[in-house]
Amino acid sequence: MKNIKNLLIIAGVFSMVLSACKYDEGPGISFITKRDRVANEWSVTGYKIEGTDDAAMKNSFSHGDSIELVFNVARGGVYGFNLQYTKSYQATTKWRKLLQSNYTTYIAENVWNYNQNSFFQLIGSNGKWTFADNHNEVHFGANDLSHNYTENKPLVCKIIMLKNKMLQLEFLANDSKKHLITFEPINKEAKLLK
Repeated sequence: MKNIKNLLIIAGVFSMVLSACKYDEGPGISFITKRDRVANEWSVTGYKIEGTDDAAMKNSFSHGDSIELVFNVARGGVYGFNLQYTKSYQATTKWRKLLQSNYTTYIAENVWNYNQNSFFQLIGSNGKWTFADNHNEVHFGANDLSHNYTENKPLVCKIIMLKNKMLQLEFLANDSKKHLITFEPINKEAKLLK
């Protein structure tokens, strides 16, 4: 009886390891749930179109080294974008003067139109998200994600990598090309946003 229990435990661990190796770029295994790995405040650190780095699209998520568009994904199935000062900008002394003005005035004066990037255009400033296709995809949409779409279909993103410290999503943009976005968390420890 003891050998059967041990065999079942080994088989269970083996099947867990095999099922965890589902994303193209990893991780091989994680004891943190997929929902908890997605939930964080994400900063864009890479952008590729059809496998080629696209600096202009990556830069559309930030204004120089001062302000960036942060992608907030909550564990409860909602997402949104926020503007925030970058860590490198906060480390300088000039940020204190800028804090006294507001984001809108600063952005208008410096002509940064963050809503020109493809990802933001397709999912909007906030909405709902859900896993699909046995956790191989994540869908982002402004409204109903029940898969009974009437008008607005959600953006379907294939999960390429889902780690605590990195998230890669691939999607088909309006230009009918594959876009790959690499995100890194602003918070070093994953926050379980509610």
